[in-house]
Amino acid sequence: MNTPNAPLNQRPWRTDRLRRSDPTRRTARSRPDRADGGRPGDDPSAGRPQDVDRLDMALLHQVLDASLDVLRDTYAPADGTGGGWYHELARPEPGSTATALGLLAFTAAGRSFEHFDAGLAFLADRQAASDDPLRDGGWATKTSLGIPVVEATAWIARFLAVARCGLRPDAPDLRRAHQWLLRNQNPDGGWGSLRGAPSRTWLTCLALRALARLNPYDPAVGRGVEWLTADRTALRPAWGATPADLPTVSHTAFALVTLAELRPRRNDERLLAAYDWLAEHLDPTEDLTWIETYDVMPHGPGAAPIWRMALWHYGLPLAVTALVNDPRGAPGPLLARAVRTLLVTEADPPSWLGYPANGRTSLWTLWWRLDALLELARMPLARSKDVLHWLPDATVVQRAHARDRPLSALLPSRPRPDPLRFVRRYWSSLLLAGVVLSALGGVALRAWGWREFWLSVIIPMAMTTAHESLRRRRPAE
Repeated sequence: MNTPNAPLNQRPWRTDRLRRSDPTRRTARSRPDRADGGRPGDDPSAGRPQDVDRLDMALLHQVLDASLDVLRDTYAPADGTGGGWYHELARPEPGSTATALGLLAFTAAGRSFEHFDAGLAFLADRQAASDDPLRDGGWATKTSLGIPVVEATAWIARFLAVARCGLRPDAPDLRRAHQWLLRNQNPDGGWGSLRGAPSRTWLTCLALRALARLNPYDPAVGRGVEWLTADRTALRPAWGATPADLPTVSHTAFALVTLAELRPRRNDERLLAAYDWLAEHLDPTEDLTWIETYDVMPHGPGAAPIWRMALWHYGLPLAVTALVNDPRGAPGPLLARAVRTLLVTEADPPSWLGYPANGRTSLWTLWWRLDALLELARMPLARSKDVLHWLPDATVVQRAHARDRPLSALLPSRPRPDPLRFVRRYWSSLLLAGVVLSALGGVALRAWGWREFWLSVIIPMAMTTAHESLRRRRPAE
């Protein structure tokens, strides 16, 4: 079940309730495109020059380096073999899943890490060896009573595949990990924590992303994708924790990220509706985390739960990663605001005074943020059917849905002069100029002399000087 205090970015949304409460409200899929060719999530006011967003790649890589520095500083040796991280970075005892995430961060960023071999040794030491084929080759979490689960095994298998460690003699046995994932797939095609536990959206995505790196052509992948998409429609496009739960931004984004990796050219109506739902329900300024908890029932829904699992969700960076892979092109203004929020959120060092209330020192928070920034760094500029305009000092990507519009209509227009605003701002100076010109006209017509001229302008000059001085002390309009 989900925690009841889930924040706005991840709280459940139910589109059928919205339609009943307000018959005039349309979902993002049924809403027509704007007349200017935009899509849901695009901001029509973003065409003004002062609102044009940009992504400074130097700043992005600076933030990436800061995140990796936090991981370097919080690595801890294990009691025994190797070392790694725990999901709460302030705690020194490493865990299998967190260690795989930490090593995956360095691998995905293309950076070397001096304790990489020690981390591999730690994971190899924790891999389960059993005569039970449903346990052999997997990894357990600290709360799963020594029983291997998808929550750990999928992450570790994905890391090993991405790092290409399958042939290293000191690495965990990747073939056995692959077999564990296949054997623990449920008959319905999804994955729970282990075979027999109810299938869940997040865990199915974890397993599919691992298999995508191991063998994307395995029939198990097709069955998993079918479970994930079978009951999605254009009117019910988003995902929740289970097929029966209300949709959330976190689960919808993770499902879209998974499908984009497995089926990169897929752009059917249901998938596009899911991207529109995500763009409509994402708050790009809300940078919060929440925890999904559920009971693990390995022997079916009628059995008593053995333990309780908790998944840490961070919806904003997941949504950024998903929107980058929108087959129609990323919704620029919405994505820019979300990225701005991620870049101003610093990768804090761990708090050694106890469990952090804001989740900033969780490895999960750091990982999802870092993964989104890496996806931005690898983001392709142009997609199929887009148009590239090569200018002398810039490149403009014209998206496919707006390819028939002239380039001048896409570029930000310069602001038009506003005479009324100019008069309101500089009325005292304009009044002084009028007095001076009138006085000079009188001198030129010999209606009065220079003595009278100076007497007529000295007071307005003093008043204008005082007014300008006060205006500059006040905040600009």
